[in-house]
Order: sequence, then structure tokens, then C-alpha cells
Amino acid sequence: MKNIYKNKNVLIVGMGKSGVSSFELLNKLGAFCYIYDKNKLVLASFEGKHNCNIVYNLCDEIFKLIDFMIISPGISIYDECVKSAKLFGVKVLGEFELGTEFIKGNLIGITGTNGKTTTASLVYSIIKSAKKVGILCGNVGEPITENILPFKTNYVAEISSFQLESSNAIHPHIAAITNITPNHLDRHLTFKNYVEAKFNIFKSMKKSDYLVLNYDDKILRKLQNQKVKPKIIYVSVNKEINGYYVKNNIVYFKKCKKIKKIADITNLQLIGKHNLQNVLIAIAICKLLKIKTNVIQKSVVEFQPLKHRLQFVKDVNGVEFVNDSKSTSPESTITAIKAFNKTPLILILGGSDKDTNFSVLAKKIKNSLNIKVVIVNGATTKKIVSCFKKCGVKNYVVEDQFENAVITAYKHSTSGSVVLLSPACASFDQFSCYEERGERFIDLVNKL
Repeated sequence: MKNIYKNKNVLIVGMGKSGVSSFELLNKLGAFCYIYDKNKLVLASFEGKHNCNIVYNLCDEIFKLIDFMIISPGISIYDECVKSAKLFGVKVLGEFELGTEFIKGNLIGITGTNGKTTTASLVYSIIKSAKKVGILCGNVGEPITENILPFKTNYVAEISSFQLESSNAIHPHIAAITNITPNHLDRHLTFKNYVEAKFNIFKSMKKSDYLVLNYDDKILRKLQNQKVKPKIIYVSVNKEINGYYVKNNIVYFKKCKKIKKIADITNLQLIGKHNLQNVLIAIAICKLLKIKTNVIQKSVVEFQPLKHRLQFVKDVNGVEFVNDSKSTSPESTITAIKAFNKTPLILILGGSDKDTNFSVLAKKIKNSLNIKVVIVNGATTKKIVSCFKKCGVKNYVVEDQFENAVITAYKHSTSGSVVLLSPACASFDQFSCYEERGERFIDLVNKL
């Protein structure tokens, strides 16, 4: 692509990992770089760097000066600085979109409320097994702006709604949406805005591109009746469809009346029905990449669950501990519960709030006879307990600290049961991220 940034004034807002890689790329492209971060200590670390104009205060004079503004995923399109920049005619785009302007090869974009990390990681694993060149980037792996290669490559990108909301023209050759349920409403304000952000993944795709969708998701199923440019390929774990489906642990592809066996996933190591959806999407993508079926099957059955996603931690006196710290929404926790629907379950819930409604989760817990007790902790405790009381959930215990929640969960367990950390909430009340929460859980379990 033509370099439109040379000799242009570009402001980078948010100097975390993606902001730094954007700065380094724009420097190479010959842009005049200005950087801003709310954390003044972060800005101080850039003092003295070549072609680095530090901005300590975003004001009208800055917006009059700049031509482009690159925002990190942590910066919302509803932020005042974004609104101000647009009023002055500044083109605003995210770090991810900036990177896609300069890549060569296939962009494989994967988004969705849940399952996108597992799906992207599985696709990347299959690509590596097929001895093809690939890079895992976006919301997992490294920023795409840090991985622009001079030759054609398969860029497997997990793309979050935070990255998509600011995307005006990203163009994957293959895009996939795993599912859509309410999430991050504290950021997107409405569910409609959240859905629109997710749909930005295919808005600039062409008729020669492919969009892989989960047929079992009502919102995504409706897209077959709408004007969508890319070719749609559906997957389903619930029924036989035109597309990819699973029956008796065999994956099939059906087109019109022709049915072809694709893979035997009897020995799949991923737990839960939701992971079958992730597997089907990954298989559909890799078939589009013309990867041999035997390579796909071998890679799929050998693929290990990712950390903090229904990760088996340890068996303690016959009690299995499972780390699902990545479940930061009620919908993902409901999915985790379904994975153990025949096993006595002790559930650990709670964390920081994302403007979440816990009513549906409370009803699921009420109707799940295998859930013996729920341990509630964290900033959302009052909100969760309120929903429990309205729905008639009585088998819960409140703990003030995460450590106590794990110990109490173990006390309520018996041999043959599972203690499941699946918080349905973000982690920022007690931890810096869900990974830290998951690692703390693992440490506590190992000390039991």
C-alpha cells in the first residue's frame, strides 16, 4: 500500500504495547510522531527518543496540527479526545487497522464474545503443522504493527470489539465470528453498539472473501438473509446444515446434498460443547486455506486447552480444580457450567463489574441440580447476591477475599466433584488482569 503517513503529523494515544509498536512503525514510515498517555511516568520514559514529540495535554492546538490519530485498544471511540480530533477533521484509526494497511498475504480475522482466543490459537497451530508461514497477532500474541513482514504470510488475528469499534476499513480474506452475547457494555454503552463493532470485521470484505459463522447463534444466523458481500460458511454443533457440522464425534461438510467426512474428533482434548464450535470454525478456516484433512485432524486432537480457559489445574484428594478465569461474562460462565452438567460442581463467582446483568446466570444456577454451592466474592458480590435472592438461589456463600473463596470452595467439595473458577466478571477489583487471577488460583490450589 502507498505510504500516506510520510511527512504527516501523527498523534499516538495510549503508549502501551500497541502504542509503542505503532510509534516504531510510523517512525520507519517517515511520519512526524506525537505521543500521549494519561500516565505521565510512561511519557517520561520516551524523553530523548528520536522523532518523539511528547504531548502532556491534549488541546485544540494539537488537534489543529495533526493529520492522523492512532488509538490503542484501551481508548474508546466515545473518549473526549477522539470526539475532539474528529471535530477538527483528523482521521482516527486503531493500531490494528494501521497494521493491516501494510501486510502482505492473508488476513484471517477472528472475533466473537467467547472462544476467539482458542479458535485463533487452534488455527495458528494447524497452520504451523501444515508447514505454512503464519503469525498469531492482534488481541493475542504480538501487535500486528510489530509483525509486518516483507513477504506473504498468514496473519491469524484475534480481534476484540475494542479494536473493531475504531476500524473503518479492515479487510480480512477470511473472517470468523464465534458468537455474540452482551459484553463490555460499560465500554460500548449499548448492545447494539457492541454488535455493530463486531460486524465491522466484515464491512469492507469483498465477494471473493469468506465469512465463517456459528449457525447456532441467532444473531449470526440472521446474516444469511442480509446483504453481506463475502461468501458465508456456517458451522453447527446442534444440527445438520449446509456447511460444517458434527455428529457422533465426526465432522462433516455438507454442500447441497453432498456430504463429506472431514475429521474424527473422538479424542479431542478441549472440554465442552462450546469448544466444538471453536473446532468447527477452525476447521472451516483451514479448509479454505487448502490445508490437508489429515493435518487438520492430527492438529485438532493434539491441541491442548489454553491457560485460564477450562484449564485442569490439579486433583486434590479426588477433587478436580479447573481454572476458567478467562470467563468474564455470565454467558461464558454458563457455557463452562454446561461442560460439567453431570458432575457435582462448586462454583467460584465474582470480580469487577462491566455493567453486567446476572439474572440469566442466576436462573441457570437455580436450575442446575449438580451445582452444590456457589462461592461469591469481589466487587460484584452485592449485585450477584441480589440476583440470587430474586431467582431463589439459596446455595451460596459470600467470602470477602479471593483466597478465602478458594479455601471455602475446597471445604464444600467431596471426592468426585469439581471446583470451577469461572467468575463471570472482570478481575480489576483484586487483580491487574484475568491471567493474574488465574495464576493466583493455581498457586492457591497447589498449596491445598
